Amino acid sequence: MTGLEPRLSAIDEEIRAVLTQAEPSLQPFYGMMLYHLGLDKERSGTGKRLRPLLLVLIYEALAGSMRASLPAAAAIELLHNFTLIHDDIEDQDPTRRHRPTVWSVWGVPQAINAGDGMYAASRLAVHRLTAGGIAADKVLEFARLLDAACVQVCEGQFLDISFESRTDVNSERHRGMVAKKTGALFSAAAEGAAVIGRDEADLREALVRFGADFGQAFQAYDDVMGIWGTTGRTGKVEMNDIAKRKKTLPVVLAFERATPRTRATLEELYAAAALPPESVDRVRDILSDLRVRDLVEREIGIHRERALHELRAVRDHAAAAEPLRALEALVVSTTGARTEAPATA
Repeated sequence: MTGLEPRLSAIDEEIRAVLTQAEPSLQPFYGMMLYHLGLDKERSGTGKRLRPLLLVLIYEALAGSMRASLPAAAAIELLHNFTLIHDDIEDQDPTRRHRPTVWSVWGVPQAINAGDGMYAASRLAVHRLTAGGIAADKVLEFARLLDAACVQVCEGQFLDISFESRTDVNSERHRGMVAKKTGALFSAAAEGAAVIGRDEADLREALVRFGADFGQAFQAYDDVMGIWGTTGRTGKVEMNDIAKRKKTLPVVLAFERATPRTRATLEELYAAAALPPESVDRVRDILSDLRVRDLVEREIGIHRERALHELRAVRDHAAAAEPLRALEALVVSTTGARTEAPATA
């Protein structure tokens, strides 16, 4: 991540500027947001900043400099993290990024309010684009993209929660949920860079497809880590997705591939309100027996290659090559590739 550090620092500086408050009595309110973002300490372990990085790298590739795009990047990250604060409450997750979650430290009411405040702050960040010389019509279009993406993320979260109590969720429905909950904000970040940079229809369409495929690959890898990853690596409770009856892609594929007898076992296990440790272990054993991890990793590879393919559209318009190479490496590293992606130049 060494080559990304200057960009990460600039993004964090912009976020701090949005969340700065001179009123002493309100410092604890903004302190909750800064704590969640990891900005109350050194950068190490504060989160990937993946969505804002997508935006600044694409914008920098198109414009030659990232500076004017930083308010948009901050808006994307604040919007994303407002959903995470609420998501932690809804899932009752005690930890995120190796730290206690906001609700588990300050309580649910304050966490809900901090999440709402972070959403409002993301809107203020959008308006900072005009100070950087971005035209008003482009700012308005970027705001529209963010609003549409936010609605889709909430729709996806509705579907994700509703799937927990269902055993008829197939892989197609699951991918539709992921397209909203994860892919919408990836696409908004990618397309948004073009909107405030070089607004051309073919470029925007390619970047929407890039974000959609990258989102599917990223979420599928996250699903793998949610079952087979360790707390030390993910910063979350091990196998918590199974315990919470989340219909992640490995589980959905297991239901699809299982024999009638094994499917009946899965349905019986998932009939409980929450899965005890012995049931969680049993589910993971079934997933291993059905070799669903291999299927998921193949799917990740397909979406990864499609995403990298779509970046050709950026190359055709690029003013700088290094940001695009950094973006390709980011796609590879955040989707669990064991080897370098094939060169797309």
